Amino acid sequence: MNRFVSADTIVALATAPLAAGVAVVRLSGPQALAAAGAVCPALGRDAKPRQMVYGPFVASDGEAIDHGLAVYFKAPNSFTGEDVVELHGHGGRAVVQATLEALLAQHGVRAAEAGEFSRRAFLNGKMDLTAAEGLADLIAAETDAQRKQALRQLDGELGTVFEAWRTRLLHLVAHVEAAIDFPDEELDVLEAAGLKNGLDALVADMQSALSNQMGQRVRDGFQVVIVGVPNAGKSTLTNLLTGKETAIVSPIAGTTRDVVEAHLTLGGYPVILADTAGLRETSDSIEAEGVIRARKRVDAADLVIAVTPAPDWPSVDADVRASLKPDATVVVVSKSDCFHHDLPMAFEDKGHAYPVLGLNLTDPTSLDALLPALTRVIEGTYGSTQSAARLTRDRHRSAVQKAVEHMQRALTLYAAPNPAYSLSDLLAQDLRDAAAALGTVTGRTDTEAVLDVVFSTFCIGK
Repeated sequence: MNRFVSADTIVALATAPLAAGVAVVRLSGPQALAAAGAVCPALGRDAKPRQMVYGPFVASDGEAIDHGLAVYFKAPNSFTGEDVVELHGHGGRAVVQATLEALLAQHGVRAAEAGEFSRRAFLNGKMDLTAAEGLADLIAAETDAQRKQALRQLDGELGTVFEAWRTRLLHLVAHVEAAIDFPDEELDVLEAAGLKNGLDALVADMQSALSNQMGQRVRDGFQVVIVGVPNAGKSTLTNLLTGKETAIVSPIAGTTRDVVEAHLTLGGYPVILADTAGLRETSDSIEAEGVIRARKRVDAADLVIAVTPAPDWPSVDADVRASLKPDATVVVVSKSDCFHHDLPMAFEDKGHAYPVLGLNLTDPTSLDALLPALTRVIEGTYGSTQSAARLTRDRHRSAVQKAVEHMQRALTLYAAPNPAYSLSDLLAQDLRDAAAALGTVTGRTDTEAVLDVVFSTFCIGK
């Protein structure tokens, strides 16, 4: 067992804390089998691993609590790498509470802290930190894209990328340290080792990962903002996309004065949709504040849907044109049922072409054209959904950025060595620092602070 893992046996409800048909109570630690056997005597101290047994659950005074199933996982072949027992009983709150109390009454058993099961799994080498984060994301996944991304991360895809980068760095460190023994020939040794080419390739790979925003957008949601002049049909579009009356629709211009936000799924992607106030100059102080907020949301948007009414087409309001984002905008010509001319495939402004859709926003079938168009922009702008190096958290980005900075400093040193210092010593230190930064992501370079940040977001029982 890892020296940082507590010798305590921990217990918690592993399923949702709601009334349900079945609830799973999990124990992990050296007393797991003995404690579970005291509550479920059918399990016994000689239980066969991975074999379900059925029997009563009893309190310490012998009173019956429930009937259910119990299964034992012998270390190290368990989720945590320790002895683990699961009790599968009925999911009533009183049943679960009585089962937990009976287990907590056993010697050496305490309630688990948030994320403690996963933390023990990490410390016992059952998963790295990226996989642990993937598990948390899988539990929280609400869309298919989130589920797929989280499962890939849980299966080690992101951790493999970081370990490959780190291994390449450590190989370069080994060559640099070898050059220390040949001070008169160190530049020749470093050139023969391909130091510059190796660092250039690593920096390029990591900068590509930093530029790919898809991982965090899939995890946190894409910010999609609807903009347009007053009474263009923005609120009608919001209601069409959400499938309910999210925003007030009125023939009176300026009805929407604040940002109306809704969470939904578009093409399998999580989206935070914002319906904004109509863009125009106004003397109404409340409406003017709404316009200011609309412009702020546009600045932070991942995707803009610019709505312009068909009677105004092909003219597009100047404030709306100022909101267009190259490669991240779809122009919707609303009220197209009143417009009997063919629309161009794109709207051109300042050298950029934006896809155009003519839609009747009161017709639900308009989604058949709109949703694929929005999905194409998301995937085209934020990278392929199959990209391996998808950073899903700020801490990943911070670590990669630090590694890149150390490698760029090493490249600068290599290009203009200072004869007053040992080049190889300085290079080796920067490359070790870069490798250490990458190691914090997977947990190779672990600190209690990093572990606390990762596992504090987990729920009890995971």
